[in-house]
Amino acid sequence: MTVRRSLLVLALGATLSIAVVGESGAAPPHLGCTKAADFGAVPNDGLDDRVALQAAIDAAQNGPRCLDLAAGTFHATRKPTPGAASIPSLRVTGTLALRGAGEGPGGTVLAMLGSGTLPGATVPSDWRLLDIAGGASGVVVSGLAFDGSQRVGTGEQTHLVQLTGPTTGVVIEHVRFRLPPLGGSTGGDCVRLLGTPTEWVRDTTIRDTVGEDCDRSFVGVQRGVDGLVVERSESVRVGDQAIDFEPTGGAGFNCQPIVKNVLMRDLVLRRAATQGLTVAIGGDGCAVADTVTLTDSIVEDGTVSILDAVNVTLSRLHLRGLDGSAAPAVLARKRIVNFRVLDCVLERGAGSGPGSAIQISGQNGADPTDALLSGVRVIQASAGPLVRAERLARLIVTGSELTYTGAASSDPAIVVRGFADAPAEAPVLVDTRVVGPLGPTVLMGGVFRGDPVLVRVTRA
Repeated sequence: MTVRRSLLVLALGATLSIAVVGESGAAPPHLGCTKAADFGAVPNDGLDDRVALQAAIDAAQNGPRCLDLAAGTFHATRKPTPGAASIPSLRVTGTLALRGAGEGPGGTVLAMLGSGTLPGATVPSDWRLLDIAGGASGVVVSGLAFDGSQRVGTGEQTHLVQLTGPTTGVVIEHVRFRLPPLGGSTGGDCVRLLGTPTEWVRDTTIRDTVGEDCDRSFVGVQRGVDGLVVERSESVRVGDQAIDFEPTGGAGFNCQPIVKNVLMRDLVLRRAATQGLTVAIGGDGCAVADTVTLTDSIVEDGTVSILDAVNVTLSRLHLRGLDGSAAPAVLARKRIVNFRVLDCVLERGAGSGPGSAIQISGQNGADPTDALLSGVRVIQASAGPLVRAERLARLIVTGSELTYTGAASSDPAIVVRGFADAPAEAPVLVDTRVVGPLGPTVLMGGVFRGDPVLVRVTRA
């Protein structure tokens, strides 16, 4: 595999190495594996291979548990019958290594073909190209590209790959995804994970992948997900979030975590858009997202949003806000407990307009409890406090540098506001440097307890 590495040297002295997927990824055909060609699947003929491919999948997962796809493009139509069972073109329900000849030029492509609208219907239908479901475990999908650019008449829940609980131990690696917006055809996520309170999507790994063009999200994390690693991957163009926790159905989880144990690392995330969120980490009310880490990554063009989430860590990131967007680089709201931003660089240019690089706030009667900023470097050229906290009980800033490069301003570096029903503790700043023509280092407003604690805090 050819790998391009982008090196980002942070001013904090750390070096961030991002591995971006290259052009291959599959091993040579494996002796003893089922061959799709043996079931009549012919690449590059422009004809529907759905029935033949499903027959090959069924035989493989009941036999050698591996299926080789030859180089070339295989096509799959949507099943022409109503009902949930007809939404996926292809379905894996057992243990299977599904392997192509590579995800780059000359490799293997699995493509949607034709209309997602059922015969005799006028409303576009949902569609999934590959569904991994029904208790599937030990599934590996590698060395191919999924393509939805030839579809027409599809509904918004149209995804290239979906994991539908219960599943365990699924790996998706060395894969490219293309699901572009197409006129009247709506679409969804390149990869979607969907479990329930009783049927979870567990221990999933997505690595060495590229979301070239995703109608909605590159990776959509819906609900009922426990144990997810997304690593060494990148998004190029997405219509919504690159990584999107989009939880619904939280009531069924009875205030237990709806998504938990997620690690995202070595990513380059971009949206090619002018506004919006790039990463959305969140739960659904009291059914929070629990134990989520985003580390060693670059977020190029949008906000990292955290909503109804506990034990969230952002570390060794480079985040760049969008010009023309008033949104902060990091936005944390509602039920936020043990939120940590560690050794990150956050940039917010003058074109962003007035605002803050980091904003932590309550919303709809739910308030954040505590946040730690450690080793953080903020570089902000737009007007406004660099850090804003409202209804946050406790803020600690240590070993950080808050730099303002705009015109002289009376704005504070940090503003903290408490309220009668949510008083704020005085913030604690240790070994922190404030640079630039700003007003006070800390401004307290509303209802709060005590005075700010400043230990070895300097101004320049």
